[in-house]
Amino acid sequence: MKLKLTRPKMKPVIFFAIGILLMVCAVLTYTHPWQGKENVAWDVTLVGADGQQKVLTYHQMTTMPAYTGNGGFFTTAGIVNGPYKAKGVPLTDLCNLVGGVTSSDTIIAYASDGYSSIFSYNQVTGDIVTYDPKTMKEVLHGELKLILMYEQDGKSLSQDGGKPLRVAIVGTDGLLTEGNMWIKWVNKIAVMKVSQLQ
Repeated sequence: MKLKLTRPKMKPVIFFAIGILLMVCAVLTYTHPWQGKENVAWDVTLVGADGQQKVLTYHQMTTMPAYTGNGGFFTTAGIVNGPYKAKGVPLTDLCNLVGGVTSSDTIIAYASDGYSSIFSYNQVTGDIVTYDPKTMKEVLHGELKLILMYEQDGKSLSQDGGKPLRVAIVGTDGLLTEGNMWIKWVNKIAVMKVSQLQ
């Protein structure tokens, strides 16, 4: 006589409970690398027009002389973000660390997700079209600064907001600019001759 061995059946609810338990454990033990301003591990590579390079840590960025201004942006779908009170380091100051930027140069900001945005010398020095946040009509503006922002409305950036570093266009007027220039998750700034792009 042969004995038939059978594996005891586990009820689906037990599998479900085990799955939930594993997910809870994963959440409790996971620490996002950007969690907390002081724990941000992020470098920005600066590249000059002559090829010289310098790498700045997030901490070094936040200890440089900063500019605080107001500004916001709108998306291609017309969604308005801001204006915000933004704090960061002017792009021109960062470029000065690797030889500066001249009227024959352009600046490219690169993001960790592969996105990049090109700024002309005129844009870098504040020649950008601005819009009134209430009417969305084009308006004149005072001095504008392109900054690498690390603080928005007194707080470090959220991940969706570009944490830890994002390009922002700000001034004293609190006007809007086009959202494609507010590049998020910046990890490289390069100065290039305009002739190199042609």
